[in-house]
Amino acid sequence: MRIAVLGFISRWPLAGVTAHFLQYLLGLRRLGHDVFYIDDSGGSPFDPIHNAKTMDASYTIEYLTRHLERFALADRWTYKDPHGIYTGMSKERTHEVLRTSDLLINVSGGNVLREEHLHMPKRVLIDADPPFLQFYTAEGHQNVIDFLKQHTTLFTFAENIGKPTCRVPLGGFTWETTRQPVVFDLWPYAFSPNADALTTIMNWNTGRGHTEFRGEVYGEKDVEFIKFADLPRHASQRFDIGMAPPPVSQDQLRALGWRFHNPLPSTRDPWTYQEYLANSRGEFSVAKNAYVRPWSGWFSERSTCYLASARPVVIQETGFSDWL
Repeated sequence: MRIAVLGFISRWPLAGVTAHFLQYLLGLRRLGHDVFYIDDSGGSPFDPIHNAKTMDASYTIEYLTRHLERFALADRWTYKDPHGIYTGMSKERTHEVLRTSDLLINVSGGNVLREEHLHMPKRVLIDADPPFLQFYTAEGHQNVIDFLKQHTTLFTFAENIGKPTCRVPLGGFTWETTRQPVVFDLWPYAFSPNADALTTIMNWNTGRGHTEFRGEVYGEKDVEFIKFADLPRHASQRFDIGMAPPPVSQDQLRALGWRFHNPLPSTRDPWTYQEYLANSRGEFSVAKNAYVRPWSGWFSERSTCYLASARPVVIQETGFSDWL
């Protein structure tokens, strides 16, 4: 089967985002499929050197070229920059791949489908960030409804959706459940005798702000992290958090025993991230308030990387114990 995987590594050319998409590409290829990566939303790329969004795609192009070539995908990717210029496969080759593919997988829903995408008979959306799409459709946001209707099948990481205990609305759509695939070769086990801390890399918030749904306000990790603020005082374990942007209360959290570091060096590429996990004793992390309160059943794709690296995870319950 010929499969086009839509993604947005260009917008965040960092290890976690890269691994999220790469494991779909490599996993599907190992199953025997003819797989292509299409990054053609035309959004502004992120430059981690300057820690800013930019119209200059040079860092992103070099990043995609280096990483996808290393995984034998050199002639199987497309990047369309903010100026409409195609790199990797040409525009003509990209459209030919889209015309002849059997399946499109819109991973994390980062790409609005255009005419050239709609040729494919099967178009799958992978919702890795529930319950926001579900909230918007339940409230009648027509642009989101139209976007979802572009797909023939909808999948979500909210594995409890549709169950009586789960408050993630269906929003008039049929949702199937799925979870992050893992390619174990990307996460080799390495013993590190100096691993002395539980670690994680997280955003205090994503910039989306808090979301209101039916009179209730749902927050992000900022809301949940504060609930565990005094945890280091009650444990002999050390906690080291890579956080961006840092919270206003970071000095207060340091006084409570938390250690913080700049996450960019360790997330520069999949190999620096492998080293980061190898030097971790395990993971400690909270989840977004919007994952926790509706009992969504969401499980972090980043936590799966720790587990695949033979590192334990201590993570906040979102309802995943109903299936895990």
